[in-house]
Amino acid sequence: MDFGHDPIKRLFFKLYWPTLTGMLTMAAYQLADGIIVGYGVGTMALAGISMSFPLLFVAISIAMLIGIGSSMVVAIKLGENQPAAANRIFHYSCSFSVLSSIVLACVLLAFIDSWVSLLGASADIQPYLKEYLMYWAIFLPTLFLRFGFGFFANNDKSPHVSRNANILSSILNVLLDLFFILVLEWGIKGAAIATGISQTVAVIYMGYHFYLGEKHLSFENYVFRVRDREQKRIIGLGFPIFISEISGALAFALLNKTVIDQGGSEAGPALAVINFTLFLVMKFLIGAAFSAQPVFGFNHGAKKPQRIEELLNFSLKFVFVIGVVAYTFIYLFAGQIVTLFNVVNPEEVEFATEALLLFYPATAFMGANLILGAYFQSVEQVKTATSLALMRGIVLVTFFLMVLPKFLGIMGIWLAMPLAELVAFLISLPFIASKNKELYV
Repeated sequence: MDFGHDPIKRLFFKLYWPTLTGMLTMAAYQLADGIIVGYGVGTMALAGISMSFPLLFVAISIAMLIGIGSSMVVAIKLGENQPAAANRIFHYSCSFSVLSSIVLACVLLAFIDSWVSLLGASADIQPYLKEYLMYWAIFLPTLFLRFGFGFFANNDKSPHVSRNANILSSILNVLLDLFFILVLEWGIKGAAIATGISQTVAVIYMGYHFYLGEKHLSFENYVFRVRDREQKRIIGLGFPIFISEISGALAFALLNKTVIDQGGSEAGPALAVINFTLFLVMKFLIGAAFSAQPVFGFNHGAKKPQRIEELLNFSLKFVFVIGVVAYTFIYLFAGQIVTLFNVVNPEEVEFATEALLLFYPATAFMGANLILGAYFQSVEQVKTATSLALMRGIVLVTFFLMVLPKFLGIMGIWLAMPLAELVAFLISLPFIASKNKELYV
C-alpha cells in the first residue's frame, strides 16, 4: 500500500473496506446493545443510555484531539520520510491519552449528580443515566486508547488490525450484554461493564500489533511522556475535530433537552431510536473520513496537491451517495426500525417514525462535512477547519433549535440538524477551491 503512488480510488477502498467492516461490527453491537437493553431493562433505561451520548461525545472529542492530531503529524512525518519522528509522536500520544482519560474519569465521577442534572434527564430517566455513567467512566482510558490505536493502525498501513479488533470487541460485547443483562440481571450497569470489557480487549489486540513493531510504529524504547516538541502542532491539528465533537455534544444535549421539554418522557424512545440508528449510518461516513485522512496527510507531507484534490473530489461524491441511500432506507422502513427497539405504544411509534423521517436528510451532508474537516485539518488549514466546525456544530444548530420550534413545533426540532448540516456545507464550498489553490504556491 503506497499512499504516494497507488491510484486514489483503489487506495481509498483498500483503507475503507477494513475500516468500514470494523466500524459496522461496532455499530451492530451498539444496535444490539440498544435492543437488548430495551427488552431486558426497558425503554426508560434505553433513553438513559441515549441521554449519556453528549458526555460520550465529549470524551470522544478529547480522545480525537489527541489521537487524530497525533496521527496527522505521524502521516505528515511519514510523507517526509521521517519514521523515527513518527514513532516518537506515537509514544507521546499513548501517554497523553492515558493521563487525560484518567483526569476526565475523576472529574465525571466526582460530580456525577451535577452531570446527570445538566444532561436534562427527567426524574424517571435519571437513575438509569447515573448508574450507566458511573460504570462507563471507569473504562475511559481504554476508550481513549482504542480510538488512538485505530488511527495509528491506518497510518501504519494496517487497517485490518483495527478492523479485527472491532469485530472481536463487538462480538464479545453482545455476548456479555446477553449474559450480564438477561442472565445475571445486572440491568443498565451490565451494559456499561460489557462495553468496557470489550473495548479493553480491543486495545490489547491492537496493542499487540504495535508491540511486534513490524512496520513503522512500535512500542520499542517506549517512554511515558506527556510533552513533545511537536505538541503545539498536534493540538493545533486536533483542535478542529475537538471543536467539531464538542459542538456535536452540545448540539445533541440541546436537542435532547428541547425534545424532552416539549415532548416529555414519551419523547425519550424517539431520541433513543435516532441516536442508535444514527450511530450505524455514521460508521459509513466516519469510515470514509478516517480512510481519507492518512492519505491527505501523507500527500501533504510529500507535496502532492493533485492527489489531495483528486481524493477530496472522490470522497465527497462517495459520502453524498451514502447519505442518500441511508435516507431512502429510513423512508422505506422507518416503522419497522422503531419497533425493533421494543417501542410498541402506537403514539410513541408514530412519534419516533416521524422523527426519523424529518431528521435523516441530515446524513446527506454530514458525510461531506466530515470529509471537509479531515481535508482542512490534514493540509494544516486549522483556522478554517475550526471556524467551520463552530459554525456547523454550535451556531447553526442553536439558531435553528431556537427559531424553528416557534413556527413548526416539535417538527422544527427534528429539522434543525438537517438544515444546520446543509447550510454548513454550503458555507464550506467557497473555501475548497481557494484553499486548494493556495496550498503549495
